[in-house]
Amino acid sequence: MGQTDTTDKRQLSPKAIVAIIAAAIVLAVTCFTVVMRLPESDRPFFDSPLRSVLAGIGLLGVAYPLLVAGSRLRQHAAGSPYFEEGFIAGVLSLFGYIVLIVAFVCLALAGYALIERLLVARWPAFRSR
Repeated sequence: MGQTDTTDKRQLSPKAIVAIIAAAIVLAVTCFTVVMRLPESDRPFFDSPLRSVLAGIGLLGVAYPLLVAGSRLRQHAAGSPYFEEGFIAGVLSLFGYIVLIVAFVCLALAGYALIERLLVARWPAFRSR
């Protein structure tokens, strides 16, 4: 009898990828605009949970297009005999991963600031400063 292909090879269409990238860029611009418009705080920038969350989400919106562009360019460069395309794909992916790590650091600092505020509110003797 005939064999059936059991692998699931669903991929997003190019239009869907462009729409997701556009949404990620709009999200990043919106988050950074809100962070810029927030009133000044007497606390350090990453000690403010709202600013850290918005910065982290904005950075995720910047990292996604870089990672997708690097992945697509790497797939395109796989059949090319020249190394420049692969190099550019690697650089885009590297920058994407660096921005992704910084976004996770921002989100982790926001979580830390929220937990610290909760602990200080619950037990006033708990101060890390």
